Amino acid sequence: MLAPMTHTGASLWSRGAAPRPGPRPAYTLDQLADACVRRADAGGLRAVSMRGVADELGTAAASLYRYVDGKDDLIALMVDRVAGEYRYPDPTGDVRTDVLALAEQSRALHRTHPWLVQAAPSSLGPNSVRYMDRLAGALAPTGLDAGAIMVGVAMLSGWGANFAAQEAAGLSTADLGGALVASTGDPARDYPNLTALFGAATAGAGTPVDNDAVFVAGIDALLFGILPRS
Repeated sequence: MLAPMTHTGASLWSRGAAPRPGPRPAYTLDQLADACVRRADAGGLRAVSMRGVADELGTAAASLYRYVDGKDDLIALMVDRVAGEYRYPDPTGDVRTDVLALAEQSRALHRTHPWLVQAAPSSLGPNSVRYMDRLAGALAPTGLDAGAIMVGVAMLSGWGANFAAQEAAGLSTADLGGALVASTGDPARDYPNLTALFGAATAGAGTPVDNDAVFVAGIDALLFGILPRS
């Protein structure tokens, strides 16, 4: 969901706190963000435009320039608005428990708002920074240095976002097994490793393959690579 930003201009949220000359604004940044999210949830990022959001609010597109410079600002607003949906439990101090609590929420948000994985905000808002702060805090008990923790934050965030994007596209681990069955030719010859994996799961020789198990296994694999060796 999140990536390092290179935007060097004034923060959109700072600009929002210092209104531009002219009539008093009729909307808040939150109201603009809510309108953007509604449109994107219904029609994807293509549905988010200055004119479209203005129509949603019942105003003229030109009036939105009192608040934002253009669509890039709208994207930043809506991404941060969704990041405000996170609910942060008190940390337990157990790295896996605390990371999973955040990762599962990230997966759920990306499934609810499938356009998120395509959104590339030009700046980070307070809710997005809070998520990164909490994820860094979940990794803090590892004792890793700052650079290693930020790499961990990027890796874990990316896994949740990309996994949910595949789910939103209708892909699941079980679909791969179905594709093997429906494939032309001889799956055992053409795809011997996958055929053996799905055959073992079907026969009960291993843990059944499902999306939830794969998601958690991915988090565990990332943590294995992130955590310091004893």
